[in-house]
Formats: sequence, C-alpha cells, structure tokens
Amino acid sequence: MKKCAFFIVLALTCTFASKIKAQVSFSAQADLQSRYLWRGQLAGGNSPSIQPGATLSWKGLALDVWGAYSLTDIDHQELDWTLSYTFLDDMLRLQLTDYSFPTMLGGYHYFDYRKDVTDHLMEVGLQFNIPTTELTLSAYCNVWGNDTRNLDGSMVYSAYAELSYSHEFSGINTTFDCAAGCALNSGNMGGFYGNDGFTLVNLSLGFTYQPDESAWFKAPVYTRLIANPNDSKMWLMCGTTIPLSK
Repeated sequence: MKKCAFFIVLALTCTFASKIKAQVSFSAQADLQSRYLWRGQLAGGNSPSIQPGATLSWKGLALDVWGAYSLTDIDHQELDWTLSYTFLDDMLRLQLTDYSFPTMLGGYHYFDYRKDVTDHLMEVGLQFNIPTTELTLSAYCNVWGNDTRNLDGSMVYSAYAELSYSHEFSGINTTFDCAAGCALNSGNMGGFYGNDGFTLVNLSLGFTYQPDESAWFKAPVYTRLIANPNDSKMWLMCGTTIPLSK
C-alpha cells in the first residue's frame, strides 16, 4: 500500500511539474542603440550601447534581467533585475526593479546592500493599459537605495509618471509610438531626474519597422526623437533588436 501511494504521489508530482514546464516561457534578445536614453536622460554617455536581456515567465509572473554597456565608456554600465506580475487580462502590471551600475573602477561592490552606501536602487512601478485605447499610463517611485537625498540624508522617494501611445500600421509593418513623462518631485539638493519639483523631462516620438520574412535582415529597427524640455536637450537615436532565442 505504501509503495502504491508513493508511485501515485510521484506520478501526480511529475504531471504537475510537466504542466508547469509547458506554461513556462523563455526569451532573450540584444539591442544595439546609437545612444542609450532613459526617461529623457542620456544614461549611456556619448557612445553606442549594447543591451542584452532575457525573460523567464510563468502565467502572469515574469523575471527579467537586462543590461546596458557603453562600447567606449566604462563609467556607463547598467545591470537590472525586474520581477513583475501582469493581471486583469494584461491591463495592469506591477513590478519591482533593482537597478545597479557596474564599473571596472575601484569602489564597486555588487553585493553591498547596505542602504546608505549601496550602489543599488529599488523602484516600484505600475503600468495601466487603458481599456479600448492604445494608451498606457505608468508611474514609478524609488523606494530604497541610491536615490537623491535631502540635506538631512533622507531619501527623496523620487517619482516619475508617463503617458504613452502606440499604434501598429500592419500594412507597412511599422509601429508608431510617442510618450510624455514628468518627474513628480525633488528634494533640497535637486531631483533624481535633474529636476526642481514637478517638471516635464521626457518627450519622445518614434517608429519601429519589422522587415518581412523575405528580407535578408529580419530584426526590427527603430528610430526615436527624444527631448528633455527641463534640460533643453534633444537627441535622435536609432537601434535594432536581435532575438537570441526562438
């Protein structure tokens, strides 16, 4: 009887594991960009940037790892982990991101998580795909680590909000996107996004083209015009996404 029960439990465990495995998906890709721009900030220096990434997902849960590496400037490197959950028919997405900034210079210690000296920055985010529209409203807030500090050393809890729009023109294999983003707050010493209080820091306008299967180069290519009104800056960048998995 005990042997029979053991084999029944083993069979049920294998069946359950097999179903989970069938629902797990993995993808990997690498972007090559003329410049790395993030929320209206030139985050990768004056250099092209290669940006590998991978995602492991199960139902609505996903774990992403992503990096950005300047091709000529070792001071502009990045390694991020994001844990997210998407629900309500993909309408809402909650996420927690751990940003870090590796460097070959001395003084960088990846596993140093002491809150007052760590290089890491934790951010919580919410993305809301507005029903019956092609609009997405996103909000993010730094909650721990290397955020901007007030004069007394306390965290500012810097926050950012963005409204974005995306539309696919299937007849020409092109997706149009645009976005407007604001830094919401700042501290005594200024803001995380170079701002002083509530300020518009990011305006972008872009196109992504997906070549036909018959084309010799099948990876999507994109270009974006990005402006930061707060800093009186504007950039035109381009890039491509190379899939590393099927």
